[in-house]
Formats: sequence, structure tokens, C-alpha cells
Amino acid sequence: MGLKIYSSHLNLCDTPSLSIKVAVEGVPTEDICGMVFCGTSNTLEYHQLLDNIKSATVEVLGRRVPVTLIPQYLLPNGGFSLHIYTLDSPATIRFEEQEGVCCGVINSDADEMLFVEGIPSSNFAASVKVQGEEVFAKLANLLSTYGFEVDDIVRQWNYIGNIVACREGKQNYQEFNDARSHYYAKGSWKNGYPAATGIGSNDGIVVGGIAFKAKGATKGIFPIDNPLQVAAHVYSKQVLIDDGENAVKSTPKFERAKLIETKDGPYCFVSGTAAIRGEASVDANSAKMQTIRTIENIEHLVSKENLVRFGCNPYDLQYTFLHVFVKNAGDYDEVRAVVEERCPNVKALYSVADVCRSELLVEIEGILTL
Repeated sequence: MGLKIYSSHLNLCDTPSLSIKVAVEGVPTEDICGMVFCGTSNTLEYHQLLDNIKSATVEVLGRRVPVTLIPQYLLPNGGFSLHIYTLDSPATIRFEEQEGVCCGVINSDADEMLFVEGIPSSNFAASVKVQGEEVFAKLANLLSTYGFEVDDIVRQWNYIGNIVACREGKQNYQEFNDARSHYYAKGSWKNGYPAATGIGSNDGIVVGGIAFKAKGATKGIFPIDNPLQVAAHVYSKQVLIDDGENAVKSTPKFERAKLIETKDGPYCFVSGTAAIRGEASVDANSAKMQTIRTIENIEHLVSKENLVRFGCNPYDLQYTFLHVFVKNAGDYDEVRAVVEERCPNVKALYSVADVCRSELLVEIEGILTL
């Protein structure tokens, strides 16, 4: 079971339902398992904007589907993007809602999937610890209700407001990592941690993801690490920031990529990737060079040689989608030029976001298949 992505740019200011209706033209709506919007509003706060988008989606589709809103400014000129995730192989989908969170429960003869929309905390003004505990509790309840364990998560998206800022000596990203580690301690992680992105956003904590369980026809689920980089979940304490008393300094619990071998072929989630070699940031003052190093990291990560190193077949994986996070909007043209040169004809979304280290200027995540 794999996913296919349709992309559109939208004007959601006046008639969001009309914009969404135009965006879904030509999309097999019966196969939609999730819709991801990216953008910000100058007039509406996040939760009101999200409610409006959800209502418009129901108006267009006639049913509730998982809807994620990424609160990041869309490059180059604002507005909103919409990425529609659909299934690319036969399966049954039913949509369920719990504690205000919608998920797609998907079953085929080969595997089971749970597509969870982005879960925002109810109070963006609360501490990251409080927000994280709330969001992960909702995620845990949702997984349990539909027969999944925490270690069935294969892809997770984590949007963290003011990610590198500190509150009372504790960095927001580090506090989020501590909350995530506490939740993940419930799993055995026999197939490795999820592929994940931990990236800045305009406000608050929003977490979404995909859980996956293989049946007999699915060949395997593989964590893929990069020999050019230290695995994030074993970073040393020196690169983790927390000046608070009794600091825990939990490591970021994710793999560099997660590959799922299904009967229909491989599907690879590449985590948010930046210009890090070993565990040190490189090319700190150049967005162009950081973009080059980041793409080099991804190319090495998904190379045939590296896939074989982690027990996979030597697939010739191809990009199907990239999300490029740019810290400074003024670097957009330079970053985009590099991406288009190195990854020609690949669908890419660009948005403004702080990366998890103050010296990092670019981060890229992706989806690859044959």
C-alpha cells in the first residue's frame, strides 16, 4: 500500500470551499486519505482557520477526512498550498474521529494503515511540555482505539512553534524531545523509530503521522540510517541544548528514513534532513551550500549501496515529493535554484521555518518510490 500526492496552490481568504473544490478536480476523491494545507493568515488565529478549512472540506467532500494545517508562511508569496494524499492500490478506507482528531483507518489484504491528521494542542500559549503531553496523549488514545501500538508509527510530522527559543533555560525543541521520548518509551521499536520531521512553525505544537502494520504480503519495514551522519537518536549530550536544572536531554527519536517494502513496491519516507555531518552542522553561513550538503545527505541515504547496507533491495528510488523549509525568506531563490538543478521535475513545496539548530538555514524532507 503506497501513497500518491496531488498538489495545488489555493486562495482560502474568501471562499475556501470553492478553492478546495477546484483543487480536488481530477483527484479520485474516494481514495483520499489525508489533506495537508500549508500557510498562514493575517486575520485568523490558527484554530479558527483550521476549523474553517475543515468545514470547507466537509462541504466539498461530503465527509470528514484527516486535515492537517502547517502554520508556516508559504514561499514565495504567501497564500496556501494543498497536498492531497491518496492511496495508489486497492484498500478500504473508513474515517473516524476521536477527541476532535480525525484519522483514516485503511485496510488491504497486505497491510493496515492509520493516517492521523495534525493534532494541534488546545493552548498554544502553554509550555511545550504541557502541549506535548496533551498531543501525545491524544495520539496514544487514537492508536490504541484502532489496534495500533506506538511503535507502529512509521512517519511523524512535528511542527514546533519557536523551536529554538528557550523558556526558563529550556529549549523548546529539547522540551519537545523529552515529551516524545517519554511517550516512545512505551514501545519496543523492533523496526526502528519513525522517519520524522521536527521543524519550526509560527505557533504552538502540531503533530501528525502514519502508523503501519504489515500483513503476510508486506515484505518488511526497514529503518535506514546514513553513514555520513550520526543517528539522531544517539546524539551526544554536547549537541542537545538544555540549561535547566535536572536536565534530561533526551535525544530526538527518529531514523533518517523509513522504507516499507509492499507487494506493490517500495515506499520510502525521508526524514527532515539538514547540513549535518557526523553530528555537527556544516556550512553555517551559506544557505546555498547547506542545500547542496542536504541533498548530498539524502542522495547517499537512499543510494542503492546504503539500502543494501540496511537489508533492503538495491532499489533505484526516485523523488515524488519534497518539502523544503527555508529559515530566511531572502534565501528562497538561491535554495530553489539548487533544488531544481539537483532534483529536476520534482514536485516541491517551499515554506519559511526555523530549523532545530540556530545555525541551520535549510531542511528538506521527501517521499521516494520507484
